Amino acid sequence: MPPAKGPTVRETALAARIAELEAELRARDDFLAIAAHELRNPMTPISARLELLLARARHMSGSVPAGLVHGLELLEELVNAYLRRATTLLEVARASSGKLNLQTAEVDLSALIRQVAANLLPMAESAGCQLRITVEDGVNALCDPMGVEQILENLLSNAIRFGPGRPVEVSFARDGELARLSVLDEGVGISDCDKGLIFERFHRSRRAKPNGGFGVGLWVTRQLVRAMRGEISVSSRRGAGSAFTVRLPLGSGSTVHGD
Repeated sequence: MPPAKGPTVRETALAARIAELEAELRARDDFLAIAAHELRNPMTPISARLELLLARARHMSGSVPAGLVHGLELLEELVNAYLRRATTLLEVARASSGKLNLQTAEVDLSALIRQVAANLLPMAESAGCQLRITVEDGVNALCDPMGVEQILENLLSNAIRFGPGRPVEVSFARDGELARLSVLDEGVGISDCDKGLIFERFHRSRRAKPNGGFGVGLWVTRQLVRAMRGEISVSSRRGAGSAFTVRLPLGSGSTVHGD
């Protein structure tokens, strides 16, 4: 029997290069996580102070110029948009490096879904969308509440952004051993080409506006759903709206392992 051949010089060099690239990717993700964290943290107290000032200005509406209140409201929108983007970057970095560790707890999902949807009512009203919310009472699950909150925020904000002036429906109910969350819109829909790519990282649909974001919202959403051992699917036709459905086990709880 001929002696077993070891790796060639070319194969050894290729393996070394792959290891080097993997190390560079890990370093990039670590840097991105640190940068996003440092960019977000100073804005949290600024946001809180701005919220307090705006509340006081509204309370003193008779003695405060209307332009000042409007200016504070615009500033609040800008700060919140900044915080959302920094948070998205942080979640992308964590998911990419396999560090998206979820904090599971027994959660009243029915109450959580109602609260998150209510929080986005101003966004829906600004876009001219009627928000219809149908939630079954008393659905509890072992899951990460912040993860569920981000999943619904991402799906609902997308529905509002791509279906302005049209109704958006949020429905939530028990489905056997699963919890089923659906977000339906009557917006522009998704082409067959985009449908196969929308959950990919940094993919931006051709329906998106030039300043519409990083193209990672649905990718992060899928990572969070998978982290809780759930599934996400989409049904859509171009020009006929979209329906995103998330199914989560009622006894879910784990950490993400990445793709």
